[in-house]
Amino acid sequence: MSYNVHITRADDWAESVDNPITLEELIEYFNGKSDFEYSETFSTSAPVCMSIGGDFFIWTYGDIKVPFLYNNGQITVSHAKDKIIEKMKEIASEIDAMVQGDDGELY
Repeated sequence: MSYNVHITRADDWAESVDNPITLEELIEYFNGKSDFEYSETFSTSAPVCMSIGGDFFIWTYGDIKVPFLYNNGQITVSHAKDKIIEKMKEIASEIDAMVQGDDGELY
């Protein structure tokens, strides 16, 4: 099972629908970021080929594409490493939100 890290405005990420970040505001926010692109699908080719539907803001970091999934008033990244968490904290500070792990810990 994957461990997720969330950008949320709620006291607990699981309650993000009660104090949501809206898709519209995120589209506007990320539109000004040259290292992000919006997509309604995210596809991988290695090690497994798959395509997932949703609202994704895909961060291009070097040769890596990191999907930031918008769902239920929050942004979620699975298996976020330190560099990704730093980017999440940067985003959160700019949109008046916070970064929180699945277990409720704040970053």
